[in-house]
Amino acid sequence: MNCGFWQSSCDGVRIRDEHLMPTRNPAEIQEDEYAFPYHYVARYGTHGFGQTFHDSWGISYASTIEFLLERIAAARVSEIVDVGCGDGRFTRELALRGAKRVVGVDRSPRAIALARAMNHDLPALRFLEADITAAWSEPPFEAAVLMEVLEHIPIDDAPALVRAVRKLLRPGGRLFLTVPHRNTPLQAKHFRHFSVQTLSDALRSDFELCAVVPFERMGWRRSLLDTLLGNRIFLLNHAGALNTLYRWYKRRLFHCRGEAECRRIFVEAVAR
Repeated sequence: MNCGFWQSSCDGVRIRDEHLMPTRNPAEIQEDEYAFPYHYVARYGTHGFGQTFHDSWGISYASTIEFLLERIAAARVSEIVDVGCGDGRFTRELALRGAKRVVGVDRSPRAIALARAMNHDLPALRFLEADITAAWSEPPFEAAVLMEVLEHIPIDDAPALVRAVRKLLRPGGRLFLTVPHRNTPLQAKHFRHFSVQTLSDALRSDFELCAVVPFERMGWRRSLLDTLLGNRIFLLNHAGALNTLYRWYKRRLFHCRGEAECRRIFVEAVAR
């Protein structure tokens, strides 16, 4: 690999600038590049050539990470299990913010392999491939996170998962959870979306709800924002414009006036 200097930009787009000279060891610069699997961005073959990556859910994901981190910090918990951690991005954020003990768990071996690979620089951060409804031997935690997980669970299996999450926690342990609201169309990879009532019903046997927050406002402004960030013609890649839109989104569209206009639901609950 040619170790030239690269400028990183959003959505996996990387632009080489021949006029800039590295001020660090080229090997160190190359090592930093592997914080993102950029060799997988370029594609070719039957689908044609492409060299950009756009996460259409990126603005929602980033703002949800920040929101959850704020709620977890306010609860003053430092031993946290991230259930359904996937590739480990949110688990990583928990570890970077000083949680004493963080474990990510997912039943997908591919997801756990990726999580471990992408977080090799945090040796204290652990990832376990496991089905928590079948077996679990870890000491209990102060808190559990289910970030966009429950909608992926078959409806008949959801009660067992909720019970299993409860067993991961100490008495009085906290659950932080987000799910899509049924205001949004059901995706092919989801089994169901929720209302505040159906989500409350799903948790009530094992958790006492202490906060329910509908969030992420729907409407034409959100549709316009999504179009500005990326469409079939262009991907917005100007750092100033991106940050301006992100701040505007968090100020104007993240919070809702009620359930009728939300796209998702947040719940904080205490284990019974």
